[in-house]
Amino acid sequence: MTIFRTALRLVIRRPLMLVVHLGLLGLIGVFLMAGSMSTPPAGAIVPIKPTVGVVDRDHSELSQALARHLRDHGTLVEIGQQRRDLQDAAALGEAAYIAVIPAGYQDAFVMAAGRNHANTGGDGGTGTDGIGHKGQVRQPLVETVATLESAQGRYMDQLANSFLRLVRAGLLAAPEEGLGEALQRAERISSLAVEQSVVARSGRTTDTQRFGYYMAYAAYPLTAGVLVLTGLMVRSFQVGEIRRRNLAAPVPPGRTAAQLGLAGAVVCVAGWVWVTGLSLFPAAGGMAVLTGASSVFALAAAATLVYAVVPLAMGFMGAQLGMGGTALNGFGTIGGLAFAFLGGLFTAGVETTGAMAAIGQFTPTHWHLKAIDATPGLTHVSWESLAAYLGPLGMELLFAAAFAALGLVAGRMRRQTAESGGLPLDSDE
Repeated sequence: MTIFRTALRLVIRRPLMLVVHLGLLGLIGVFLMAGSMSTPPAGAIVPIKPTVGVVDRDHSELSQALARHLRDHGTLVEIGQQRRDLQDAAALGEAAYIAVIPAGYQDAFVMAAGRNHANTGGDGGTGTDGIGHKGQVRQPLVETVATLESAQGRYMDQLANSFLRLVRAGLLAAPEEGLGEALQRAERISSLAVEQSVVARSGRTTDTQRFGYYMAYAAYPLTAGVLVLTGLMVRSFQVGEIRRRNLAAPVPPGRTAAQLGLAGAVVCVAGWVWVTGLSLFPAAGGMAVLTGASSVFALAAAATLVYAVVPLAMGFMGAQLGMGGTALNGFGTIGGLAFAFLGGLFTAGVETTGAMAAIGQFTPTHWHLKAIDATPGLTHVSWESLAAYLGPLGMELLFAAAFAALGLVAGRMRRQTAESGGLPLDSDE
């Protein structure tokens, strides 16, 4: 077992790799769960009411109704009537939205609606004027003052325009009823609202979801950590003094490969124990799931252990391709991020469609996520639930077998190159 112990010592002598790829990336997952999976408290939703300033220079029935509408949906603030006052209010952010209703606005508004009704023939058609162009007359605009609160300003501007459109529609639909009836109808429609509230989810459901998201995310640190550590370990036995000693030692190649594989399995189990242990933090919900639904915890942990075989095979493949330390680090970092994004680890709970969904099926992390999602359904065992859980695990093993096969082919080709006079395998490049 000398090769096995030497391989593990080579891993332990790289503490920075352990800390960065497994330690820190695993802790980042816990922090992500703590920040994004907080449970909102139950209660009413408090609407946001932006500050609103209205300068009414028309003092008409329409302008007063529009001012009431803005006041009901915002917080009215008093501002001056002069242009300099408006500029100061906008610059100082005293109001998120300032509406200036010019003198004669109601008369122009009613006249435009009447002309549009006449041009359409009173039946809602398009109609044309005497010149042959469409006779629709544009409604007069309310002057607005832009402020730094652009989002709230746009929101209030949409509310004001929606109210005016309702009034215009009332005038076009029933011009004989007059402006007063159109205003009342617009106010009734604008006052309609759906009651909203926040319903708190049960603690057990929240913990199960949080735990599932974390165990899906755990594939990311496992991909980066296990890939780099096992790749460097295998690489160390292919170059330099260690390779020359093994060639001189009476150890069959098969036994060397077996002991290296056993050392790689130890790295996989160690990484799996670390990420699974981190799930017991309250932020990840693992402890609550372990005490309340131990079978779900065990199945998710088992799925994560199966996934660890994939980066083990990828590390072996990278070493057989001749990657050095820098290349293996880049391979593990970029490969882990690519699998995480394409497989949906960072968007767990959000359904992907289109090209992203099609590409994701060709990543092992996609199937790991499916296996984790299927674990709650195995509390009631059926053929469908077993297939939903075991099928993705089988796909992960197929990915591992494919990566390992590519590594074997690459190693064989490099050995043939060396035997035919090409680059030597024991170079320290």
